[in-house]
Amino acid sequence: MTADTIYDDPALSANGIYSWGRNRPERTALINDATGETVNFGQLLARANSIANQIRALGLEEGDVVASWQRNSIEQWEFFAGAMQLGLQLVPISTHLTDAEVEYILADSGARLLVASSELAERLSRTETIPADRRFAAGPEVAGWRPFTDLRDGGSADAPTDRVAGAFMYYTSGTTGRPKGVRRTLYRITPEVYAAGSAAFLSRFGIEGDPGIALLFSPAYHAAPGTNMWIALSQGFTVVILEKFDAEKVLRSIPKYGISLMNSVPTQIHRMLALSEELRAGLDMSSLRNVLVAGAKFAPTLKTRALDYFGPVVWEYFAATEGFVCAASPEEARERPGTVGRPDPESIRILDEDGNEVASGVTGTIHFRSLGGVFSYHNDAEKTAKSVDAEGFINCGDLGYLDDDGYLYIQDRRVDLIITGGVNVYPAEVEQRLAEHPAVADVAVVGVPDEEWGHSVVAAVQLNPEYTPGEELADELRTFCRDALAGPKVPRTIVFESELPRTPTGKMRRNLVRDELTNSLAARFASS
Repeated sequence: MTADTIYDDPALSANGIYSWGRNRPERTALINDATGETVNFGQLLARANSIANQIRALGLEEGDVVASWQRNSIEQWEFFAGAMQLGLQLVPISTHLTDAEVEYILADSGARLLVASSELAERLSRTETIPADRRFAAGPEVAGWRPFTDLRDGGSADAPTDRVAGAFMYYTSGTTGRPKGVRRTLYRITPEVYAAGSAAFLSRFGIEGDPGIALLFSPAYHAAPGTNMWIALSQGFTVVILEKFDAEKVLRSIPKYGISLMNSVPTQIHRMLALSEELRAGLDMSSLRNVLVAGAKFAPTLKTRALDYFGPVVWEYFAATEGFVCAASPEEARERPGTVGRPDPESIRILDEDGNEVASGVTGTIHFRSLGGVFSYHNDAEKTAKSVDAEGFINCGDLGYLDDDGYLYIQDRRVDLIITGGVNVYPAEVEQRLAEHPAVADVAVVGVPDEEWGHSVVAAVQLNPEYTPGEELADELRTFCRDALAGPKVPRTIVFESELPRTPTGKMRRNLVRDELTNSLAARFASS
């Protein structure tokens, strides 16, 4: 295969949403729960082709970057389907980010086209990052933006020429607190060949045979729900779209639609199981075949409760934006509480601080070979070099150990990174914002264990002498954060300290702060 050749395999031509559109056009592809709107695979194919042809007409080429700043919607998935057959890097952007954070990602990624939900587009009506002729608003008209229908309905419904699979480029936190794009190598293969590989991924969870019905209730701009629902759609699943998570609505949607597959984080499982026993007992969960859970520490007690309610269909998997590692089946969850699965022994290493492999049962830093393909951190060769070694092993800073049988257990999702409700929060970014307030002399932000959220964001603040600690000031600091940071990054708790521990070289001793706050807050909550 030469560099100019797009690899195809006729034996794999039945894979992917485009094949479903050609061969089973009448099958329902997408359902919007809020409006009742449905789109079948035939309609999705025609709209995806129009979008692709219009993107090409705007001058974008293979390898270019496009961005989506959208809430869960049918239009969001139509755009995904169009872009992902042109060899583009597709950047989904969180709807919780501030305007400045969105502008940063657009500029850093080099995005050349943006589709945004109309209410979000109104916030960037004066943006100069994306030219006006390549900004599209999905929904009501927005001044300075073209309607999304120009893309969706304005082009030819014929398949574009030289179709090639694209890739999602999700942004994750960097060492400076600025998010970094995880840019995957684009292989010159058809979308059908790519989809065949995604079928192999689903088989890791025992998902094979006739497709079922999947439920999307987490934001699709997150790597896990976005990628997993894209893979499900590619295998002919009908995807039911909820705009946002609501515990009762999710549970009621399962029997309503006959849901067989859903992706969740532990916080969402906790909230579903916190609903009244009477409500839960009256709902039929028998259609479920796979409940995939990741994104935060899944407490064994909570997992057992999930297995008791949903049945032997709950799979926990260990992954990062950088790649997938392994998964624990429902049976393994019962037999080995706390494990996230048994990774390929050739693709996992647990190393000490000196880079030596540790013995089984000993905690160290997890290094893994990604099952999601080769990647680099966009515009950050230094971070890529530090995170990926010459043999392709990735270090995301996660701590864990392997037992004697090779099963992996996570001790801490990352050394500093806080994962709260499935959302990544990098302390440096929050600390930087708090340090800008005139009251703050020093600050450390850590995550403390929280049964519902996985971890809760807590800020330890040392005040300048002229300020008095108290709840009024804590509220002022939270508001100050909220003005510049996305909601999940705002500290839920602010604790005032007379002095924070630093090394002689000035490095914050986070482990001491984290341990002290974990103990003190646990005692406070226990006595309240």
